[in-house]
Amino acid sequence: MKLFQPIKVGQMELKNRIAMPAIHHCYTPEGFVNERLIKYYETRARGGAGLVTVGGCSIDQLGLGPNMIGLHNDQFIDGLKELSGAIKNNGAAAAAQLYQAGRYTHSMMIGGQQPLAPSAVASRLTRETPREMTLEEIEKVIEDYGQAALRTKKAGFDAVEILASAGYLICQFLSPLTNQRTDQYGGPWENRIRFGIEAVQKVREAVGPDFTVMIRISGHDFMPGGNTNQEAALFARELEKAGVDCLNVTGGWHESRVPQITGDLPRGGFAYLARGIKEAVNVPVIASNRINDPLVAEEILEQGMADLVNMGRPLIADPELPNKAVNQSFDSIRRCIACNQGCLDMVFTMQDVHCTVNPAAGREHQVEIRPAENPRRVLVIGGGPGGMETARLAAARGHKVTLWEKDQALGGHLYYAALPPGKHEFMSLLDYYKCELARNGVQVILNREASAEEIASVETDVVVVATGAKGATPPFPISESANAVPVLDILNGSVVPGEKVVVIGGGSVGCEAAVSIAEMGAISAENLKFLMENDAETPEKLKEMLNRGTREVTLVEFEKGIGRDIGVSTRWVTIKCIRRLGVKVMDQTPVKEINTSGVVIEKSGAETLLPADTVVLAIGAVANNTLAGELEGKVDEMHVIGDAHKPRKITEAIREGFDLAREL
Repeated sequence: MKLFQPIKVGQMELKNRIAMPAIHHCYTPEGFVNERLIKYYETRARGGAGLVTVGGCSIDQLGLGPNMIGLHNDQFIDGLKELSGAIKNNGAAAAAQLYQAGRYTHSMMIGGQQPLAPSAVASRLTRETPREMTLEEIEKVIEDYGQAALRTKKAGFDAVEILASAGYLICQFLSPLTNQRTDQYGGPWENRIRFGIEAVQKVREAVGPDFTVMIRISGHDFMPGGNTNQEAALFARELEKAGVDCLNVTGGWHESRVPQITGDLPRGGFAYLARGIKEAVNVPVIASNRINDPLVAEEILEQGMADLVNMGRPLIADPELPNKAVNQSFDSIRRCIACNQGCLDMVFTMQDVHCTVNPAAGREHQVEIRPAENPRRVLVIGGGPGGMETARLAAARGHKVTLWEKDQALGGHLYYAALPPGKHEFMSLLDYYKCELARNGVQVILNREASAEEIASVETDVVVVATGAKGATPPFPISESANAVPVLDILNGSVVPGEKVVVIGGGSVGCEAAVSIAEMGAISAENLKFLMENDAETPEKLKEMLNRGTREVTLVEFEKGIGRDIGVSTRWVTIKCIRRLGVKVMDQTPVKEINTSGVVIEKSGAETLLPADTVVLAIGAVANNTLAGELEGKVDEMHVIGDAHKPRKITEAIREGFDLAREL
């Protein structure tokens, strides 16, 4: 595979073309490297990545991010030496990313001071307005880039990367949206690129001609009136002249209204941005965003879109992805499912990063998987995520594991989670578990409904109840002749809704169901491509066909707001889809009853009928733990995990299964 061919980047030799980009983790509260960070990155290097970039690393104290790695003072160098050494000793090259957020800095992170930026343009991300930088401050920040780069070299890294993407400081100088200056750093294009070019020149001057200098740029800002791939290519040419050895290309700003890394973006969907840069320069280019599969990565390289590929979240999900890929063990890869629940959602809420599908991520310094000292017979009831994780790891440790699943297939609610638009990646997790359960010798018995009496009669040492959740009982009357159906029946296709649909429940499941129903009858991607290629319809007509289905959908929620349980980094995408598809939203709206004509609601003290052919119930879930109660006193050892304990997200189910299995 081309993916595993070596490549030279500047003076840096890489064993393969898989790069782990800088990802903020919130693991360093005081900025100092610690055991947690070292073990985390050591694990990714040992897993086979060619290049590991740590960061962001702060270049000064006015552009800090939350709990970020420090690089703005010599006191951080000793810890960084240990970190770079751990990465290099485990087979990967090591780079550090230089971070200055500009107007994306939260004032609370810098002692209440006002953040600095090219101009005093408010940020939608922080909801704060920065202070315009003086020429002296510009000169100081450029000097700080150089000093931080020098510390990177002193700390033993192989390369330094300058952050000029995602809407951070260099982007802010580059864009006419955020740069309204009238001096030599503002106005025409050649002035707006000046800050970024001078920062690169200062870095090159600081580290010398033989040290590798990289830069991460936005291949397209996806900001109306901002820079496109065309301007990014022009900037790239100037960066190459200034001494950059490699361009790491991503897309968008944090304020962009185009999804960057959610499941809505197809795998490798922004590789075209890297291609636009590669055609403009003669140095290596890295493609980014949603490359969670080595075969997708290989295709990007073979097609000449880029020279290397970034795998950030995929290496959080499975640090061994490169090693598995080079050994052709593709089925055993635990792929990133693009949920953002443990990574980006955590960063945006200033919490430690973890991973939905990899419960060891961020805990490598604490978690050690050892063979079972006393192998036991373990019976797992329920083949959802929690049950499968328990069975997988318990068997891997040497226990004899049997898994009973009442349905005809594994997956539980994971299957339903993968059905809404943008959630198809969830099925890759099921594929992983099927492979690993078989590889570890778990006996899987499908169509096996468990009863307390049957379980008690089986010879087993440990029973794990992972029976999941069931729909909550509606708190309002439903007439027998009303066409009211559980939301899962809509998602799995067993019920086809009528033309007028009311979805009751504005949580994540209700929102996703509303979007799924509203998209019924909208033009497919395949048909859209055909019509566009043949100029069969106008762009306006095609957009209309894309955004309107054949159902009229109303979403009703008792509380204020919808999607409150959706993560901060993905909620806006769901809300955007709801608006795009014309779903009518009624929050703060109690439901009084469901009858044959539709849904009776209370609004402004008066009852009103919402006519409906189909009413979809998405009113939440309760633990399905009746079996656990019946087993009390009938088995020697029992554990209840996941939604059977308390309905939550897939993250908790998998982690509880993992933690239980490593202790058995």
